[in-house]
Amino acid sequence: MLRPGNAGSFTAADHIDVLRAAFAQIPAGWRTDVLVSIDGAGASHDVIDHLTSLNTAPEHGARGRRVEYSIGWPVDDRTLAAIGALGEDHWCDAVDTDGNVDVNAQVADLTGILRHGKDGDRLPTWPTSMRVIARRTPRPVDKPAKLGEHPDYEYGAFATNTPAGQIQFLDARHRTQAHVEDRMKQVKACGARNLPSIDYGRNAAWLQLAALAVSLTAWLRHIALDGDLATAATKTLRLRILSAPARLVTHARRRTLKIPPGWRWAPDIADGWDRLQALHPA
Repeated sequence: MLRPGNAGSFTAADHIDVLRAAFAQIPAGWRTDVLVSIDGAGASHDVIDHLTSLNTAPEHGARGRRVEYSIGWPVDDRTLAAIGALGEDHWCDAVDTDGNVDVNAQVADLTGILRHGKDGDRLPTWPTSMRVIARRTPRPVDKPAKLGEHPDYEYGAFATNTPAGQIQFLDARHRTQAHVEDRMKQVKACGARNLPSIDYGRNAAWLQLAALAVSLTAWLRHIALDGDLATAATKTLRLRILSAPARLVTHARRRTLKIPPGWRWAPDIADGWDRLQALHPA
């Protein structure tokens, strides 16, 4: 979805347009329980208010739609003041996505301090269902603190409306959002790194084709490939699979994939071809 070059990253209207398009792509039967994950660019009133309005489960129970979010939260003066009010016993060890303890990170819930601290409610205009959770990691020895930063720790935070669950697992859930950066690398590798024209419409079409290529290669990994190729980058797939000097021939109403015997990754291609044929022989 192309935007003008001067468009800002915190443009809530654009975020909401993307969210509406994303929801429209989800089959109706699967829209009843949705988690939206956004980085810090989504931490705006309009975006969070929009997601809150979609979350009708609290009022209607099973008949409503559950829309939860996990959005990066700015570590600004307000957040740092709440972190400063925490004691060491308020921090607990974080966990990774497999549930193992991460001894190099701790998490803490800031919502109570931000809502009911000595300075009063510092989130008065935000939805009451929103929680803010902080994360800290030891500052690398080769990374000196800037003016106003803590000398020993680096901090991050995120906002969520998930009402229950241990904050360690909410933090681990939020950090899975980092895979979006990997997908952006794939989009660039499929052609979005350099747009071909000065014409807006042509570039928009080019970007759609790049996104389609990402989707097709994602499905290829998912249903046809295994081992390291199942998680390989687009550059690797291009080298091993897509650029193979193979031919698809038809004889006696049968399709045959001919691969040169000297091609190093011929077994991977053959295995993937067999899986695809098993799914859809025609």
